[in-house]
Amino acid sequence: MCKKIKNAFVLLIICIMNIGTIQAQDKKLDKANEAYGKFAFVEAAKLYEELITKGNNSIEAYTKLGDCYYYNGKYPEAVKCYSRMISSSNVDAEYFFRYAQALNNSQQYKESEEIMKKYYAKSGKKDLSENWNEAKLMADIQKQSGRYTIKSLEINTPFSDFGTAFYDKNKIVYASAKDTGIIIKRKHSWNEKSFLKLYSADVTVDGGLQNPVLLKGDVNTRYHQSTPAITKDGKVMFFTRNNYAEGKLGTDKDGITFLKIYRAENIDGEWKNVKELISPINGDGFSSAHPALNANETELYFASDRNNKFGNSDLYVVSLKPGGIVGNDVKKLGDEINTLGRETYPYVDASGILYFSSDGHPGLGGLDVYAALKDENGLYHVINLGDGVNTASDDFAYGIQDDTKKGYFSSNRNGNDDIYGFIENRPLDFGVKPLIYGTLRDFTTGTPIEGIAIGVYNSANEKVATGYSDKDGKYLINLEPFKDYKLTYIKPGLTEIIQKTLPLKQAEKREYSFNFFKEVEVIVDQEKVVIQDGDDLTKKLKLGPIYFDFNGYKIRESSKSELNKVLEVMKAYPQISVKVNSHTDSRGKDDFNMKLSENRAKSTVAYLVEHGISAERLKGEGFGETRLINKCSNGVKCSEKEHELNRRSEFIVTLTKQ
Repeated sequence: MCKKIKNAFVLLIICIMNIGTIQAQDKKLDKANEAYGKFAFVEAAKLYEELITKGNNSIEAYTKLGDCYYYNGKYPEAVKCYSRMISSSNVDAEYFFRYAQALNNSQQYKESEEIMKKYYAKSGKKDLSENWNEAKLMADIQKQSGRYTIKSLEINTPFSDFGTAFYDKNKIVYASAKDTGIIIKRKHSWNEKSFLKLYSADVTVDGGLQNPVLLKGDVNTRYHQSTPAITKDGKVMFFTRNNYAEGKLGTDKDGITFLKIYRAENIDGEWKNVKELISPINGDGFSSAHPALNANETELYFASDRNNKFGNSDLYVVSLKPGGIVGNDVKKLGDEINTLGRETYPYVDASGILYFSSDGHPGLGGLDVYAALKDENGLYHVINLGDGVNTASDDFAYGIQDDTKKGYFSSNRNGNDDIYGFIENRPLDFGVKPLIYGTLRDFTTGTPIEGIAIGVYNSANEKVATGYSDKDGKYLINLEPFKDYKLTYIKPGLTEIIQKTLPLKQAEKREYSFNFFKEVEVIVDQEKVVIQDGDDLTKKLKLGPIYFDFNGYKIRESSKSELNKVLEVMKAYPQISVKVNSHTDSRGKDDFNMKLSENRAKSTVAYLVEHGISAERLKGEGFGETRLINKCSNGVKCSEKEHELNRRSEFIVTLTKQ
């Protein structure tokens, strides 16, 4: 009996100890979850690791520990955790995506593709897992690789330096934690990295950076400030900062401090009047960061984790008014840009290409830099910038100047955030050719013309393509970007049109629409002559000189036969209108010659009207001696024959509706 009581007592003690252990673990789990909820992922990871070591093998513990590793870029460790929890039937489809991300970022490409296929099957979305195939991924990356000359910069310190913004022509502004030696105890709970301040630096001739100086004014506080964007006139700066205002660090009801975007004004070289951007840019319960301006400063791009149950950031855009006033029309970019991963650090170049960093698109690992080009339908085409810029580490905060093709990006490829300078040696290839299009119609009737041949000639005048207008008079032709072309529009019976094109950007869409005249044909010296818009009938009809009385404007009888040739053509082709230009030689006073030529032009027009041509189809203008075609100006000795060349009449054709 005593033995039974003793055994029961031992069991009771064990149960009490187990309960105590469970209660202790529950408290540690609560503490870990509290740190996790405050984004203190380094602290939370240590607590979850301790729990798992002591036997807590719950899906929650492995999931959140995996997230802690994921958010701090420890992808191999995240893979181990996600692999333990992914077999659970209750795992959200989004975690398959995150698991595939972690595999991809650990260069386990085959496994990543397999898990991504399961994600698409579980989520019901279109299967795009082939984009994660190692062979295709590497081929796409290789296509863009080798385009840059890259160098590390002496301005980098042993601490975090990143996020450059162009400021004036020869300066940049960037973030640095190089004051760590002074305030080494101040750490940010997210990743235990030192807090950041904004500095300016001078750009050297070879693209280096030197003379870092702490920005003057009120932008730098005791907490984080980074990733500036500065207007071209240097008067307004947008930047990222912890929720800090009036000397206080703002928090939500759970004590969490989020990132917000602020605006500052440059007043006599100091950044003052710092103000938080109003809702809906900023708000309680989410972060907004990394502002970027488009080329004409009508839009502000930024990253935010709002409405994202998975905790990652997406890219958004909002309108911007003159003076840096932000609108309230915040719009999330489309699924071509935003994924279940992290999209962040946007930058828009002068041509409208959007650069950003992401770990949710197929890449080399960590954050890669991508470029996105919007087509005529408003959809973005996204490509990886290739190796050099991108590595297996985090590569981000890319910016480039359009005129020099020089720029900067940031990377932790050497274990710490550093700034790298680069020169882009050849443009990106989005695989999206520019397009010319248009509608070709009959000028007189407005009806579309089918079968016009559009010849495309390169800068060497070699024909490289031919297109044709369809039954609706429409045509479409793809060209190569960044090249000069000449287009010819030809169909028998119609006047020919020649159009030179300026180089088109990738995916640019440009319209060339024309109205065509029926070809005007006459016989001159037993040969067919085609008259087109802008032609001079004097040359086309081989007219003799139109003579007037000496120093007068009465048409001589000998010249009427020449004018009758013009008359016949205008009667035969009612679509022809003519401008009569009359010129004199330089002999005589300038004002007299001007008046004489004006009267001679009027006499010529009057003759044609008297013989049946509507006055609406005729214009006349005298130029005196202002448009000489040889050297025979005032005071220059010339022969009579040379002077005669300047005494001329022109009949310039304009083709019009009948």
